[in-house]
Amino acid sequence: LGPNLHAPLVNMLKDGHPDVPFAAPLVCHEIDEYLEWNVGPDFVFKEPGVLQKQYFPKQKDDPLITEHYNWLRQFFHHPNYIKVNRKPVFMLYQRKPGAIVVLQRLKELAMKDGFPGLYVTVGLTKGHGHLLSVDDDLQQKFKSVTKRTFSFGLYDKVVSYPNPSEWAEGRSLEIPKWCQSSWSDDGEREHEHPPVRVERLRDIAGIISSFDNTPRRNVEDANLFASGDPKVIVERFRKSLYAALYYESCCFQDALSFKNESLWSGNKNEHQGKDNDNGEDDDRFIIINAMNEWAEGMALEPSDVYGRSFLETIRDTKLKIREDGCSV
Repeated sequence: LGPNLHAPLVNMLKDGHPDVPFAAPLVCHEIDEYLEWNVGPDFVFKEPGVLQKQYFPKQKDDPLITEHYNWLRQFFHHPNYIKVNRKPVFMLYQRKPGAIVVLQRLKELAMKDGFPGLYVTVGLTKGHGHLLSVDDDLQQKFKSVTKRTFSFGLYDKVVSYPNPSEWAEGRSLEIPKWCQSSWSDDGEREHEHPPVRVERLRDIAGIISSFDNTPRRNVEDANLFASGDPKVIVERFRKSLYAALYYESCCFQDALSFKNESLWSGNKNEHQGKDNDNGEDDDRFIIINAMNEWAEGMALEPSDVYGRSFLETIRDTKLKIREDGCSV
């Protein structure tokens, strides 16, 4: 992904700004000969359409993995780095077989470095198990890929990424009915929450602002997830964000026992190994893709099409749940 993605994180360590909670993905790395490391020693530009080939070390004792960890640890030990039960959160965009050896070794190195391990999340192309309804066959397919992912024993949670597929096109995430029915109109709990026994999923809601990859695809191969009225696109984003925030804040008793302020405020102290009342750190996350992925039309940053709508929607939606509480 290029030799420059590390620069914002490095600069943040140097000047302390922005002073916010953060976590790192697997792709972040700084090394003098970055390109050669990232694509492997046998790399040549001879595969059509491939600019930079992905490369994973095949052996756990490969010194490049240790070198990578030694670079990452400066962030892991930073007081603003997001941790769950003292484990640094480490994100993978997609599940790749080649990453297994790397993750196993990184976890070992983290434990040698004084952490209990790493808290690893990985993105999957699927709908959220509680927030996006699909037909039975597709639901079974999503459950199968999730079960297989957890069978490796490496991942703590999966991120349900609703890429521009037919099953996600034009749809928003929705609060499950079993969660809505637990609250009266005046916002008071009517009975045990949730009213039926519902398993809490190890599933992080993934939300995309919009999607348009025509800048990097031929017309025939491009996907348009956001080709309509900008107001319609922003409203779809708002509904998904509201559903995800409400779900994590209100749908489970253990979530209600947390200091709910943390989910909306970005209070970094709530994630830094500081125990909550139940002895565990808050592990509720929502992932929005992306801040500035302009090549695929996913950007929260202001633009001439959407203005500041996405950023304002995040602010306003958080405030609404904070003020209204668990009532819909």
